[in-house]
Amino acid sequence: MERFFLAMSRAWESFDMEEQEFLVTGETTVVLTQVRARARASGREVTFPILQTLKVKDGQIVEIRPFYWDTAAIAGACAVPAERV
Repeated sequence: MERFFLAMSRAWESFDMEEQEFLVTGETTVVLTQVRARARASGREVTFPILQTLKVKDGQIVEIRPFYWDTAAIAGACAVPAERV
């Protein structure tokens, strides 16, 4: 988890989870989240949904699998503009 949060802080200047819906079934939780984020490299802001599955064992999250709708928009926001290279 520490590596995940370090990578997120390198990529995003801000990352706000504005709306969340949870569905819990046993050890699996499904979370639909609306995100508003600002990319650190480009300064661009992007809004996008994420659907995540979380596996919980003994009260701790042991696995997170995110699914993104528009990976091109996210990658584009994180790209460094040519004039900044």
